[in-house]
Amino acid sequence: MSEGKDYFQQALSDFMFEVSSGGSIRHLADMGYSVEQIQSRLAFPTPRERVERAVRRHLTEAGILLETLALPEEAFHVSVLRARHADQISARFRKLLEQEGEEGAYLECPFGRLAGQEPEKLERLLSCLNSREREYLDGIRWERPVLYHRLNSRMREIAVKLVLEGELRIRCFFLGSRELLLVEKAEAS
Repeated sequence: MSEGKDYFQQALSDFMFEVSSGGSIRHLADMGYSVEQIQSRLAFPTPRERVERAVRRHLTEAGILLETLALPEEAFHVSVLRARHADQISARFRKLLEQEGEEGAYLECPFGRLAGQEPEKLERLLSCLNSREREYLDGIRWERPVLYHRLNSRMREIAVKLVLEGELRIRCFFLGSRELLLVEKAEAS
């Protein structure tokens, strides 16, 4: 009998959460708010972990965050961009996004793997981000070693900084053209 009561309590809790906060969380996430910003704007107090789970679920359901790509990596042709300036990276992104739009463009995010295996490296890498960018990434539950985030304006901004200031070699997948763009900082000459 206790099992049925627990199920009912969980179902009631989920319903109350959806009514009080679920729609607001999705709306604010769509507007680009971080978990911290969303939590501060909710009418009802909601634990951060619950907001994080709701945001992660929404980003996944909306196709903004993918656990796997629709195509195997071998299906992509590889191109490399060695850049010294943000304008070079932005121009290449713009060209590729004009061809297929944001819906088919994803940035590979190895943050879960780095958090588990090399937390100091992850901290150094992310230290180049401003508080808004860092807060956004910190609010995503990087439960898998690698996730793919849609290459929207926020992630393009973050990607450029990670390459030029964090010196991370990034991988961007463009599903329509089947291009895997490797972007890295050019060696100083």
